[in-house]
Amino acid sequence: MKLLEWLKGEGQIQGFLRDLIFVAVVVGAISILSQVTLGVWTPMVAVESGSMYPNMKVGDIIVIQGASRTDVVTWEEGEAEGYGTFNNPGNVILYRPYGKDKLTLTDQAAHIFLRRPYPPDKATPVIHRAMRWVDEGEPMWEGGPPAPFAGYITKGDNNSEIDQNAGQLLGVVKESYFREQMADGMIEEVGNGTYLDHEFGYVFIRRGDENYVIFGINYLMPVREDWVIGVARFRVPIVGYVRLLPNIIGNEIRELFR
Repeated sequence: MKLLEWLKGEGQIQGFLRDLIFVAVVVGAISILSQVTLGVWTPMVAVESGSMYPNMKVGDIIVIQGASRTDVVTWEEGEAEGYGTFNNPGNVILYRPYGKDKLTLTDQAAHIFLRRPYPPDKATPVIHRAMRWVDEGEPMWEGGPPAPFAGYITKGDNNSEIDQNAGQLLGVVKESYFREQMADGMIEEVGNGTYLDHEFGYVFIRRGDENYVIFGINYLMPVREDWVIGVARFRVPIVGYVRLLPNIIGNEIRELFR
């Protein structure tokens, strides 16, 4: 009771704390409401690149419906059924590339203000269109390699290549390193000969007796169903710059003090 009476006071500290509590309650209420209605705690993402231009632009806020609350319609299915979103057939999905965990606000703040590198086993989710579904062993593109597991083939509307063909092999990993990391529990198999190194963030594919390091958006592997965070429903132009501004300012500050 004494604490409540103190909070009702007219001092600057009390006023600041009341505002802080109000903001926390509002944010909590919005999160709960979005979880109930959309199936995700954070239903909005800011567009950070031009890969979906002109249907999604840098600075747009995209409202996401959780994957558990809806089905994904691919470009192929949408074209056949006459269904489309954001000016093209099928759905645009938000997914975790290579199954990596999402970067948290703490990760981003440490990167911007403390110059710490992003955790290597985390990544910014990708928002691209689901083009088609492939089963394990099916070619990921015409004349391409077989899919190591079932999942979605994805592509940015403004990109010339599908995500699965946008990347490169960086080199071969020594078998001794691979076995040591596996024994220490630092390497996780994400599906049928593809691996994620949680210590350094490397993504490996195993071909015969060799382990190759790969780099790209979601190179040489489809997007597994459990990597899909949700489906894009609509966009709010420009508002996303509020979310992107700290990154922009942080980058400029780092350039000044190089």
